[in-house]
Amino acid sequence: MANVNIDNQDQWHSGECWDPDHLYCIQWTVPIRYQNLTYIGHGAFGGVMRATDTKTNKTVAIKKQLRPFFSPTHGKRTYRELRLLQHVNHPDANVIQLYNVFTPERSVGDFKTLYFVFNFVDFDLQRVISRRNVIAEDHIQQIIYSLLRGLKFIHSGNIIHRDITPKNIGITQDSDVFILDLGLARVASTGLHTGYVVARWWRAPEVMVSWEQYNNKLDIWSVGCIMAELLRLTALFPGTDYMDQLRRIINILGTPTEQELNELCLEEARLFILNEIGNVQPTDFHTLFPTLSEEGIDFIQRLLRFDPRQRPSAEEALAHPFLSAYHDAASEPTLPVIQNLHDDGEYTVEQWKALTWELVQNFHEPPWALEPADNVHH
Repeated sequence: MANVNIDNQDQWHSGECWDPDHLYCIQWTVPIRYQNLTYIGHGAFGGVMRATDTKTNKTVAIKKQLRPFFSPTHGKRTYRELRLLQHVNHPDANVIQLYNVFTPERSVGDFKTLYFVFNFVDFDLQRVISRRNVIAEDHIQQIIYSLLRGLKFIHSGNIIHRDITPKNIGITQDSDVFILDLGLARVASTGLHTGYVVARWWRAPEVMVSWEQYNNKLDIWSVGCIMAELLRLTALFPGTDYMDQLRRIINILGTPTEQELNELCLEEARLFILNEIGNVQPTDFHTLFPTLSEEGIDFIQRLLRFDPRQRPSAEEALAHPFLSAYHDAASEPTLPVIQNLHDDGEYTVEQWKALTWELVQNFHEPPWALEPADNVHH
């Protein structure tokens, strides 16, 4: 690093990160301020690396988008994710923070690579749960409060996350909670939404019984599933397929009323429930969660209602007595409503590139992201 100006974004370096088994490689080209890149993980849409930002001495996470403009669908997803990340960027909202965004390409015509730089989060809830160590109720309260605080913030901007799972909830060594990965998030609309959302075990029943008709209450259901998993250290509804998932939900919640079936379900789903599952009585939540307080039982029952209309909003859930030790409405940030610009647009790859390029060029690192690190974990 001798004689290198780390403020110069025109200076870049390249390399590759391999996963521990040497089966997956992330090839990267990033500004030289980012050093010590090491592999964290990868998914369908990108690879993630840990790095040291030598400008701030912070540990950061760098996500390289995988084939961001491979097709119009990929281009739309890339544009939407960046636009939403910029809209929800906040120093204290329990939501992943976008520190920087860049591409090594110099013109929109060459634009094919995109990187996001985020605050680094030590663990995710999936890793915490997998340890199988009993989690105290007050710690669960704090985690669920923080998660709902983040969802109140996101939902206030008319955004649905659509992928609230233990893997997408980060938690630091100091127990700070962050909602991660807005790759499936979208602006809420009155139109039809895709049913390919949320990993199955945390997927709300309305996604399965009415397919494309749902709203932000599907995120609330996922919170209920996560709370159950924190209590039981195993998934509450570990379905093997669509039908098994629905059967497991009804075996615990009981068969919906005839009115609910008629109002919520497509005919095929209604007949499946009536003919294949039948009339099931609800399970007593006290037997499912024997150590949980009465306030906790009431709270999780409200989150896990089959009918989304009966579930609380994030704001309403935060006001429940179960979370009274943490809830302070005055300290819970909200967002302006994001406008539905381009979200339902059908554009070419080149048009999505141009829209995304404009977002990248106009991005400014937030001042709080540039503050020097107080404590750096190595």
